[in-house]
Amino acid sequence: MPPPIQQKYALRMSLFYAGFFFPFGIYVPFFGIWLKSLAFSPEEIGLVLTIPMIARVVFTPLMAAISDKIGDRRLALRIYCSFYGLTFVLIMLNDSLIWIALVMALSHIAQSAIIPVGDSLALAGTRRFGLDYGRMRSSGTLAFLAANLAGGLFMEHFGANKLIWLLVIGNMLHIIFSVSLPIDPRRIDNKALAKGTRLDWAQLKQFGQGCFWIILVSASLLQASHSMLYSFSAIYWTKIGVSANMTGLLWSMASVSEIILFRYSKKISAIFDWRALLKIAALIAIVRWATFPLELPTYGYLLLQVLHAGSFGCAHLGAMFFINETVDDELSGTAQGLYTMLTGLLSAIATTASGFLYAEFEGAAFLTMSLIALLALSLLMLSRWVPLTHIRVNGASK
Repeated sequence: MPPPIQQKYALRMSLFYAGFFFPFGIYVPFFGIWLKSLAFSPEEIGLVLTIPMIARVVFTPLMAAISDKIGDRRLALRIYCSFYGLTFVLIMLNDSLIWIALVMALSHIAQSAIIPVGDSLALAGTRRFGLDYGRMRSSGTLAFLAANLAGGLFMEHFGANKLIWLLVIGNMLHIIFSVSLPIDPRRIDNKALAKGTRLDWAQLKQFGQGCFWIILVSASLLQASHSMLYSFSAIYWTKIGVSANMTGLLWSMASVSEIILFRYSKKISAIFDWRALLKIAALIAIVRWATFPLELPTYGYLLLQVLHAGSFGCAHLGAMFFINETVDDELSGTAQGLYTMLTGLLSAIATTASGFLYAEFEGAAFLTMSLIALLALSLLMLSRWVPLTHIRVNGASK
């Protein structure tokens, strides 16, 4: 049996992930529907959903670097989670496009860094205590699943225009769970909060190596290929006659498959390295998005949602294992921030384009996501020919 400190570390990280992903499980499939209930056009919905991604591009590297700078990721996360949850309440004061866009921009300054810094803290636990990252992260997916079901039932009984209440309540709970985060291993070592002041250009310039960015771009493209799914799948399913309850179930199937993958991530990592996981994700994404616009029967979409474990789950694990293997812990927050920034940039472009593409082509627009996944696969193949060195806190690489 793991020692108490390991058990507590894993449990507290699991609660944190659950607290974050429950409201996110309302946001992803249903926020677009809530915006549609306010009579926003597909182009306007695409614009609003793009704003959080732009925030990632602008603020994630800064906010993640701050957490490395002060040397206490737990403290940084408590601040970020509280700011995000409290500012999100402001969205209820007005339902105009400009107001909602402004609030989304403000709230996601902090939100953009929550997961990269949280992942950095979780991966520190895998280094220090030999914990299973996938098992900790799977609690977030389980909460995401519960939110999908709750959101579908809530919308069925109270209407799409009331979904914002469920989202705000969920974010308030997330603030509570952030208080229970485990102590940063840096503090266990009695390292000063100012340790991050040693992060100078000699260290940070290592992130400029070509192969590092080729791999980050490919992983980010795989995440960006989900933009049409996140923005317009629920609207598309409603158009072809899928009920709100069934929409929740479809999203739940994606979550179930992801949970199973994450629960066995440690065993999977012993079989497949990060590069193989990213390639698997790319191949599955190509097939998934090419099949999506065929107006399948409900069981067909259930099967496609099971593929989420491949297109999203394998891509996420591949990116996490890549950073964990190639970047020192003291710089992991910065690395996670760069990855989230790049994902935000590419997803923002894809989401903005999704609004216009869906307005013009509806379901057929999902085919463009296959092209994005194909580009990611091509870059992964190219990365084999580019040298990659380990990124170390002392500026030396090997």
